[in-house]
Amino acid sequence: MMTKVFIIAIVMWWGDPAMIPENDSVEVKWLDGKPLYFMTEKECGMHIDENLDALKGYGRSVYPTANAVKTILCVPQERNISDKA
Repeated sequence: MMTKVFIIAIVMWWGDPAMIPENDSVEVKWLDGKPLYFMTEKECGMHIDENLDALKGYGRSVYPTANAVKTILCVPQERNISDKA
């Protein structure tokens, strides 16, 4: 069954426009091997606030040529959520 959830997207920033790749952001779909999603935007925002440094570090590890993290967003997405805990 498809359910609306929120995932985290990290948007990176490059000072040199020539260095910007076609995709300038990364979606955070997993944490410690488990799906990472939130049922509310508020829960998503709280997770970002509590894990800001780790999220910035992840963005930099995916895009090492970026100068900085531009923004971190909670993005609505349809996800197939199983009943398994």
